[in-house]
Amino acid sequence: MNSIFASRARRTLRPVLALGAVAAAIAPAGALADPPSTLYGLAWEETFSGTSVDTSRWNFRTDVKALSAQLAANAVIDNGQLSLLMKQESVSGKAYTGAGVISKQQFGYGYYEVRAKNTTNTGWHNSFWMMAGDGSDTFAAGRYLEIDQAEIDTADQTHVPSGLQIWNGQAGSGANIGGPRCATYAPGVNLTAAYHTYGADWREGAVDFYLDGTKYCTVAYSTTQYRQDPVNIWLTAIAYRAPVSVGGTPQYYDTVRFYKRDQYVMNGRYGYSESGTGWLDSTLAGFGLMPQRYSCTAGAKAIFAPGFNQSGDYHVYIWKTVNANADTQAEVRVQAASGNTTTTINFTTGTSGWVDLGTHSFNAGTTNPAIGVTNTVHTGCQRAGAVKFVRV
Repeated sequence: MNSIFASRARRTLRPVLALGAVAAAIAPAGALADPPSTLYGLAWEETFSGTSVDTSRWNFRTDVKALSAQLAANAVIDNGQLSLLMKQESVSGKAYTGAGVISKQQFGYGYYEVRAKNTTNTGWHNSFWMMAGDGSDTFAAGRYLEIDQAEIDTADQTHVPSGLQIWNGQAGSGANIGGPRCATYAPGVNLTAAYHTYGADWREGAVDFYLDGTKYCTVAYSTTQYRQDPVNIWLTAIAYRAPVSVGGTPQYYDTVRFYKRDQYVMNGRYGYSESGTGWLDSTLAGFGLMPQRYSCTAGAKAIFAPGFNQSGDYHVYIWKTVNANADTQAEVRVQAASGNTTTTINFTTGTSGWVDLGTHSFNAGTTNPAIGVTNTVHTGCQRAGAVKFVRV
């Protein structure tokens, strides 16, 4: 899954659940890199093919930060690319204006990728990054993980700073609790001269960083130490450090993609649902320190049905939170294209962690709530934390 792969021509894409419109304009020359392995399938794409930013899919960055105010008017579509304009104008007490867009959809584990060509203007901070938020403020409540795939200071167009910032989810700039970073990568080229493909693969326990198909860094992101909340995709340009210049080429972003290999379903996310009565919020955290739900009502069900972006075999696991009042006879049913199986699990014994439910085949696009895993309460209190489907 994590092998280094050479930059290759774009493959024929598999069917996906949610795609951007087909490009109407000819995209700039150069191919996207493949994801880390053939087990990854395309799950989301934006080609910026319209005449303006699609506001059903993107928010604008509108904060005031560093040396610029960010304006929606500065994010435009130019020949099938997102063009972020940089201007010298007085707005909200700043001498410059920048821009950015933030995906309305949130994403979890998977491979994030964009093609970009850097501005020739100096003094700007251009970034492809992932963090929870809507663009109105970079210090909003609810952010835990910040994946900085590329934070490029345009005074130096030959290096790619990357890494993580870790937050405690509270509002305010003082909530940072860590920042493991990569050694600044020097690809040996000037990033303004051509398009390059930037990628980040967030997987359970770590994030891998890529440029043009070459993995250059891995940073750990512990599931037992930090929350695994979903993130939004940010494409931004702000004035950052004097001297600042304008009048050169804009910051271009072209074709954003998100690939998934595995499917994770947790309480409160897409694919999770409940039936029966007695469901309440649990005080015990589950996988990735994520909140859980519980019910002590016999027959109540927690359902984990992700809707698969690609057909294939998946190794299935359910998260077990051990507790003295837990269900001693929890019925865990896997319903798949390959058949149905039922496992009885005692959640009062052993240690908390993933329980192996075997390998099963699933078909792409199955959104029937029965397709996936159903956890039924029998006796005691059952905590619904997470189920993962690992592509094999």
